[in-house]
Amino acid sequence: MAREAALYDSKSLEVARVLDNSLLAEYIDSVKSSYNSKKARQVLGKFSTGEGETIGSSPFMLVHLQNSGLLSGRRIATRQDLETALRSRPDFLSENSADCGLSLITAGDSYLPNDLLAKNLSEQLKQRAIKLRKGKLIPISALRLREDSNSAYGLVFDLNEDVKKLEDLSQFEWNCQRNEGLSRAGLSRFRYWNSFVGNLGDSVASGRVVVISGEA
Repeated sequence: MAREAALYDSKSLEVARVLDNSLLAEYIDSVKSSYNSKKARQVLGKFSTGEGETIGSSPFMLVHLQNSGLLSGRRIATRQDLETALRSRPDFLSENSADCGLSLITAGDSYLPNDLLAKNLSEQLKQRAIKLRKGKLIPISALRLREDSNSAYGLVFDLNEDVKKLEDLSQFEWNCQRNEGLSRAGLSRFRYWNSFVGNLGDSVASGRVVVISGEA
């Protein structure tokens, strides 16, 4: 049975669930058909399976999964969703971690693999008159992927066309946070909120995908 938690704070009844492994084969096929570069496929191909669940997580994989059409009305959990789920059921993720988006603090990054991506996203914010200020939290739902041979990951992030506003990082509590550049944002297996991991393509065994669905 899937691990789940009701989102009682939602305006409509929704449920957070740890994604099972039923979509894994279709996800792999989707990556192969959507991307040409070996590098991009490697970055996106790090999900595995165990105990009926999809194992692993990275912002790249979550963005592709969200935009692949495989989730059938479900969506990747936001920071607010994870907070609500944990209030409803504190043991929901037990010793697992979950990504919920990207942390963008400056228009550039001394961690070179992320420099191009940080500059690209910052320029898109500027074009939309979204002020970076002290940093933005960019949810998975706001992003899509584009192949770029100049990227260390073979991919860059673009904002979806309908994105006009993003939340400031300062609206949330962070136990660990970088002071520059682009990082992954989420909940660690040790139950702290972090936005300090610079390696956006890494996927660890503790990672899980949390999806939100409406309930009748």
